[in-house]
Amino acid sequence: MEIAVETIGDALAKLLSQLGLEKEVQRSQLLVDWPEVVGEQIAKVTEAERIEDRILFIKVKHSVWRNELYFRKADLIKKLNKHAGQNLVKDIRFY
Repeated sequence: MEIAVETIGDALAKLLSQLGLEKEVQRSQLLVDWPEVVGEQIAKVTEAERIEDRILFIKVKHSVWRNELYFRKADLIKKLNKHAGQNLVKDIRFY
């Protein structure tokens, strides 16, 4: 008799999927990974707060940086979605 062995990670992924929480976990992970994706300089002046309806809300410490990031928005969205391996973000709101 062979016993099927499943890793904890696989079991957790399956459970999250069954509970409909997989996307929420992916969105939360993207918030955690924000500094890694954007780099140290941008991470120092920003804070990824939440994702609602595929819109990422970023708190920016300085208005000059807010303007700069607005012009980089399309590139940031591409980087974030590439990092996530799927299109989790369609827009970014800087405030």
